[in-house]
Amino acid sequence: MKINIQHKLKRALIIGSWVLSIAGMIVLLGFANYKQVNAVCKNVLVTVNEGEGHDFVDGNDILQLVNSKGKLIGKSFANINKTLLEKIVMSNPFVERVEVYSTLDGNLHIDAWQRDPIVRVYNMQNEQFFIDKNGAFMPVSEKYTPSVIVANGFIFNTYSEMKIAPPPILKNSNNIDSLTIPRMINQVYKVASFVANDTFWSANTQQIFVNELQEIELVPRVGDHRILIGDTTDLKSKFDRLFLFYQKGLSNTGWNKYSLINLKFKDQVVCTKK
Repeated sequence: MKINIQHKLKRALIIGSWVLSIAGMIVLLGFANYKQVNAVCKNVLVTVNEGEGHDFVDGNDILQLVNSKGKLIGKSFANINKTLLEKIVMSNPFVERVEVYSTLDGNLHIDAWQRDPIVRVYNMQNEQFFIDKNGAFMPVSEKYTPSVIVANGFIFNTYSEMKIAPPPILKNSNNIDSLTIPRMINQVYKVASFVANDTFWSANTQQIFVNELQEIELVPRVGDHRILIGDTTDLKSKFDRLFLFYQKGLSNTGWNKYSLINLKFKDQVVCTKK
């Protein structure tokens, strides 16, 4: 009986210590949160993730943008709308995402990530704009010009059209309704995305060209020929055939023997001699 009482007492002490520990943590967290909310902003620290080495925006650009809506230093964190600040920073078309948070030392942190463009589009209206790796449309920048593949030719989609009603670009889907969304800009993006994600093709592809039949052609960096892709159906298969042809065909005949390499037909490589 005595042993049972001692066991119950020991158990009660253990439970009590856990309860006190949890209560203490809650009090400390509450105090820290109270202190942080009522603290005053002493510094604004901006970090811009350079991503793939791009320089569209820097810390000063972000600071000027947020300060244009009112000074932050000296303001209580309780009166700083972090969600609104994130929306303000996101108004910069070169910013992909942003996180705003404060720390107990009085610093307001703004961490921004830049967009990563993969193709520069020149349309039939003499407009230029970028499409990033996620399919978002970006204007050109006067500050920085990234080295990306160029797409031109018979492209009729405009930048303003894309910003108002961007198409639901899907990297791994061919279910594109050409009646409701601009199909060609999707295909340009899909080819550019494939090229950008492959080390060999990104190093060997110079240009995407949309011809008058709305078919996609590629201009390689090496060789005086064009590569007719057609559309993005079986895109990987087409590039695999082209790679095999480069290895076993052009390496023997020479890179300037053909004017056109046609990959439109399933399981075939049809070449046109000069």
